[in-house]
Amino acid sequence: MPNVNPSGLSRRSFLEMSAGTIAGMAVLSMPHISFATSSEITSTSLAKCPENPDAAIKLSKMINDGWSRLLNAADSITDTALSQNVKKVLNDPSMTFMQQYDSSSAVQSIYAKLLDNGLIDKNKITAKTLFPPLKNPMKPPQPFITAPGSGYDSHHAYPGGLVMHTLNNTTIAQGICKSYSNNFLYNVNYNTAIAGEILHDIAKPWVFQWQPNGASLVELPIAMTGSHHIFSLAESIYRGFPPDVIVAQACAHDHPGTSQDEALVVGWLKSAAYIAQKDPIKLGLLANNGETLPLPHKQEGFIVHLGDHDWVLSVPASQESAAMLQQIAKKEYGMDNNAMNKIDFNKFRNYIGSQVSFMCIHHALSQGTDPYQEVLKIVKQIITA
Repeated sequence: MPNVNPSGLSRRSFLEMSAGTIAGMAVLSMPHISFATSSEITSTSLAKCPENPDAAIKLSKMINDGWSRLLNAADSITDTALSQNVKKVLNDPSMTFMQQYDSSSAVQSIYAKLLDNGLIDKNKITAKTLFPPLKNPMKPPQPFITAPGSGYDSHHAYPGGLVMHTLNNTTIAQGICKSYSNNFLYNVNYNTAIAGEILHDIAKPWVFQWQPNGASLVELPIAMTGSHHIFSLAESIYRGFPPDVIVAQACAHDHPGTSQDEALVVGWLKSAAYIAQKDPIKLGLLANNGETLPLPHKQEGFIVHLGDHDWVLSVPASQESAAMLQQIAKKEYGMDNNAMNKIDFNKFRNYIGSQVSFMCIHHALSQGTDPYQEVLKIVKQIITA
């Protein structure tokens, strides 16, 4: 794949996007913010707040604009085959590797292999809980566009949150590629870095399936990281993505800058390859000793890792936003304590998140002298009564 310099992304555009600026929303003078105009949000009453993630997404300009921009980022990959395959996964995030696990004996076999290699903790995950529920490996439980960005107490936990998280990480990675070109006078492999970044969370529509109560499934760990990371890698391996892309993708959660960190990445690639029923050495994912990454270490993996740092701000932003929305739901909308863990509150917070993001809510509560009132101004524009 050729080394290319991304086009159409100015330094100013990158800074705006990587700071979480929502397309079409103008941030005016601090500490007060100007929020979305009526054309940028779809207001509704509490009674009509959609429970279904698909319905919420259809009413979100932010998510639909974000989805278009994410597809444009995939289009910016100049290797045509790679670009098309990345878009195929976005449009159909089926966990096709699960075709191999159509029996309890097959699941038990891979569980035993992971256990024997020290890649799972039997006290935290069993053979029955190794894989999330999946009716059909050729059909995702939900489309990419409706999935949350992470677990319900973590970042971008609302319908469409995965789109916004992936988009933000990808624009950060694009900016790093451009920055290296401008500042250090060389071009990294843009195609590898951006493909790795876009693919890094492709299993989240499966791992974080929406539940009837409006929350999502709870994730379990594999190889000392969230299982979504392992399953995302397993799917990339199973679909035959280039090894450089897969190694770069694997570095999203850590990097090979030290031997200890590299050992983690190796464990993730081993786990994913075993689950995909492939040999990580033969595929070129690991060195011949099976214990290190191929040398030399490529910079694209480090860039994917740097790009996947949206969570540093978005985790506390989501948690603090949810806590503030609980206060508002109770005081302004009459929800009692019992509703705080039920669908009434979940559909309330999910719809607000899908309209404006928890990043925007958090920014509002961090401004001025009365955070409650700052957030309430936004909520009242979205939930009318």
